[in-house]
Amino acid sequence: LPMVIAGTPHSSLDIPFVDTDNFGGAYAATKHLINVGCQKIGIITGDIGTTAAKQRLDGYLQAFRETGHVPAKGLICEGNYSLESGMENTRKLLAEHPDIDGIFASNDLMAAGAVTVLQDMGKLVPEDVKVVGFDDSHLASRNQPSITTIRQPMKELGAQVATSLLAILDGKEVEGKVLDVKLIKRQSSASK
Repeated sequence: LPMVIAGTPHSSLDIPFVDTDNFGGAYAATKHLINVGCQKIGIITGDIGTTAAKQRLDGYLQAFRETGHVPAKGLICEGNYSLESGMENTRKLLAEHPDIDGIFASNDLMAAGAVTVLQDMGKLVPEDVKVVGFDDSHLASRNQPSITTIRQPMKELGAQVATSLLAILDGKEVEGKVLDVKLIKRQSSASK
């Protein structure tokens, strides 16, 4: 059965795919937080059993390695891409690290949950804690404050999946493809 996966398949599957640069996006998000002065940056991952969540965690860790640091214990929390998990994990991060000054959430919904909890706990975003999400969903631009995020080219991803599938139907060999992402700076990570 001809097929192309939108996203990165599990490493044991030899199926053509089109995905966005999860590692590079998370790396860029974390480097951005470092560059705007954050010293203690937490991450709320997606389900770490998925390839995308693992790649985003690896990008976060790589940005730290380049600074010669390792994230402190308790700065890595596993979420599930829901608003509630963003809220719950932000509470955990604040309980263990009340001086946290940056949060990278692996999607915009969890980032919005993080902003909500930070504001409820009297923290100012971005003055006290800066937040970056991933996806560039409509929520990111409409949230108050608007959320800095990693934009995934979803229309291009869909078009590439269709092009790859048509190529397979024509009997051609198709390789996996990873599309570039872009950091979109908004209010949630603005410099002082």
